[in-house]
Amino acid sequence: MSSSIRRRKLNCPVMICKMNNSDSSIHEINNDSTLRQIDLNLLLVFDVLMQEKNVSRAAERVFLSQSAMSNALKRLREMLEDPILVRGAKGMQPTPRALALEAPVRSILQQVVRTIQPVQPFEPETSRARFIIGMNDYSENIVLPALAACLRQSAPHVELIAHMLTAADPEPLLETGQLSLIIGTEVYSKHSKRLRSENWISDRLVCLVSQNHPLATSQHLNLKQFEELRHVYPSPLGLRMNIVETWLAEQGVQRSIAVTTRSYWVAAQIVSGSDYLLSVPFRVATKLMNHFPLCLLEPPKGFPGFRLNLIWHPIYEGNPETQWVLNQVRKLF
Repeated sequence: MSSSIRRRKLNCPVMICKMNNSDSSIHEINNDSTLRQIDLNLLLVFDVLMQEKNVSRAAERVFLSQSAMSNALKRLREMLEDPILVRGAKGMQPTPRALALEAPVRSILQQVVRTIQPVQPFEPETSRARFIIGMNDYSENIVLPALAACLRQSAPHVELIAHMLTAADPEPLLETGQLSLIIGTEVYSKHSKRLRSENWISDRLVCLVSQNHPLATSQHLNLKQFEELRHVYPSPLGLRMNIVETWLAEQGVQRSIAVTTRSYWVAAQIVSGSDYLLSVPFRVATKLMNHFPLCLLEPPKGFPGFRLNLIWHPIYEGNPETQWVLNQVRKLF
């Protein structure tokens, strides 16, 4: 389009190319020599001319001078190899070619408007969205029931899916939308600096023993007692090294592991019928004590704490669904 047309303000959206999402279609469009020769802004001019069937009124609609609009019509005729509008007894009349193009061109322009309009707000009352949340054993046991109860009230038609995390890098799942977000330890955010991570809640670690254990009446364990006892080690990721092992190594101590399991529930079942010791976050301990004959003991002085993070991909930073469910999680505790 001429420089005079580009300089003036158009009271309509600028026309852009309508593409299919497939790679093959994009490749075909990028290599279509015919398309590269087309000034797509002329389709906007065509639509206004077809509505007004008058060059002067069409120019006023898009804030162009009459000469600029006449020049645009000339270029449009050259592009389509058709007169488009022909002067008749009752003014300018569209040609058969113009009439055939009118509806498809208007449909493309309307599709562009729908595509680039602001993102609609998330409506939890009617949404049927699926939230797939990466969780470890802690967040599944503590957060998932509370979140499910919250969404049952505020978003009764959504689907909530817990995806158990592994030691693998979660970024590809977050980037492609296979995970909405992660509720887990900060180790997951360390895979990539691109991920957004927010400190959420903390929990302290405590010790559990059977109600029949010789130390069941004690309130605290010292480091020597902790070292001498055999332990059941809950490792949701199947890893041997964790914050407890790191802290013990700093004290020059190594604990004796009797059983390793991925489940807090299984670990509690084993400990309730043995003389083993189990170290878990306090919120988990209170739940386990409701189902198994266990006693809570405070760990040795200086024992490490437990922190949970919210992690998501920046590509969904402005996504209403992602931000809504993040806010629901933030309000749980």
